[in-house]
Amino acid sequence: MNGLLRTLIKPDWDDNPKRSEILHAANLLQIGEFQLIQLAYKAWYKEDLPGDKINKIFSEYMVTGIIPIWVMYYAKDILKLDRAHVLDDYNEKYHVYDHEFGAYIYDEKQRRRRGVLYATIIAFVFIASHYMAINYVEDEESASFYPPYIEKRVVYPELYKDKNNN
Repeated sequence: MNGLLRTLIKPDWDDNPKRSEILHAANLLQIGEFQLIQLAYKAWYKEDLPGDKINKIFSEYMVTGIIPIWVMYYAKDILKLDRAHVLDDYNEKYHVYDHEFGAYIYDEKQRRRRGVLYATIIAFVFIASHYMAINYVEDEESASFYPPYIEKRVVYPELYKDKNNN
């Protein structure tokens, strides 16, 4: 529990100090550990990480804690660049495997249009869910306010026997 709390407070913390360096480097670049491993492999071997090695390397790293030396060197290089204040975390070379990187909103008109679209979707879902909840509660009458929402006629059948007999 102590480790969970420590991780929530400081996401780049780990029991293993070497793994903490990798987590810190990945956080500096705003990418995941897996992407950092891919970048390290590409920097070390000058080729993309082969598909047949991906699962083996990443599972060894996550499960057993085996950290390849080339990942450590890459993470240390990132940390050195950060300490020297020359790390450009928005550089495309760090986001080769990040498919969402670079999606840019070009002008205020596009930003406003996207904001109106998202607000409309949220409002529609909010209104539709409340409409359905109001109609369901009126028809079936929930036994309590809290889940699970069991119908009142199932919980209190004696209330409905008198109405059916009359």
